[in-house]
Amino acid sequence: MLDSLKHLERKFNLENRFNLFEAINMARQEVRHSRFLAFLLDPSNPHGLADRFLRAILSAAIGEHPTPHISRLDAAIADLSGSSVHCERDHFDVTVEIPSLRLLFVIENKVDASEHKGQLAKYRVRAEARYRNTRFLGCFLTPDGYEGEDDQWGAMSYATVATELKQVIEDASPSSEVQIAVQHYIQLIERRIVASQALIDACRSIYAQHRSALDLIFEHGHVSGLDQAYEMFATEVQPATLRKTASRSTTLFFVYESWLKINSYPQADRKRWTSTFPVLLWFEVLNKKMILRVEVGPFFDPTLDRAKFLKRFPENWIDRKVKSGGKGVFTRIKRASVSIPEDATSEDLCEAMKKLWADAKPWNVENIVRTVIESVQIDAATSAPPTSEANLL
Repeated sequence: MLDSLKHLERKFNLENRFNLFEAINMARQEVRHSRFLAFLLDPSNPHGLADRFLRAILSAAIGEHPTPHISRLDAAIADLSGSSVHCERDHFDVTVEIPSLRLLFVIENKVDASEHKGQLAKYRVRAEARYRNTRFLGCFLTPDGYEGEDDQWGAMSYATVATELKQVIEDASPSSEVQIAVQHYIQLIERRIVASQALIDACRSIYAQHRSALDLIFEHGHVSGLDQAYEMFATEVQPATLRKTASRSTTLFFVYESWLKINSYPQADRKRWTSTFPVLLWFEVLNKKMILRVEVGPFFDPTLDRAKFLKRFPENWIDRKVKSGGKGVFTRIKRASVSIPEDATSEDLCEAMKKLWADAKPWNVENIVRTVIESVQIDAATSAPPTSEANLL
């Protein structure tokens, strides 16, 4: 297996080498992608590419557009040197004004998130209203070339960006500094955003041959930034009082150790829950926020009614906007959130966890949940039929 992995790394340039853009955690940061692309698209910037990259991307966008109102020949022969490029103007990720073509070329960039409902149509209407004497050409840039809801926009994948950049730096022969930066960016795209079919096929082949070993590596070999943040948080804030039950890329689940010491607490259904205890706390990273939730999960005993269980909590303790998920299997009863940086480090995440923990202190979660669980046990004991010799048989 190791020989196969080494060959894969060499063939597809996957070795653990320094990459400028990975070092600044840019892989999934849309704003940073947009700014770097805008820098390369602007003919007046000192990158040595002149208008080559702008012409290449413009031509590709026209080719992928259902009704471009401009031909690729027009783009090929036009003087693009007077074009101006802007980031985050009028809420557009990248805007290119091309006077020689009377064209407004707009790129809406989505690395992770999908289009908000009606977003592209709203942006197009806004552009057409503000730039009345200019033709509009919209390009929806996504990892897989996803087509948006508005058919007046064309689609482009990041694979196209990488392909065009390779050709441009070969033709332009820019300075070594620019060439290294662009090559690092191409590597970032191909390693972290889009993968070639050849790479996908090679990965599938290796996984099929070594599935058991790789599954163990995936389960135990990776420590995420969220895991690292939680370890710091648990050590600094609540040493030896919390237990992590599971973690994923953006969520981490945990319980109080004291809950697990309650005798004969009602068991959760482990097929759909990450703990035997029916109440969990969890941190979630979502849209530049860190969220702390308290959630009630599925009971293993089907006779236990969650609605009745929730009524055991003190009046007004459960948030008004209670949300259930998984066809009513899960109920979120508490929520707090705090903003985090777009490219949050483990230290940033840890600070957010500590802030949320302080905000949640008035909830008194540990004691409230224990009281509720104990009330369930008392009621169960009270309602149990008396023990007799006949019952023991």
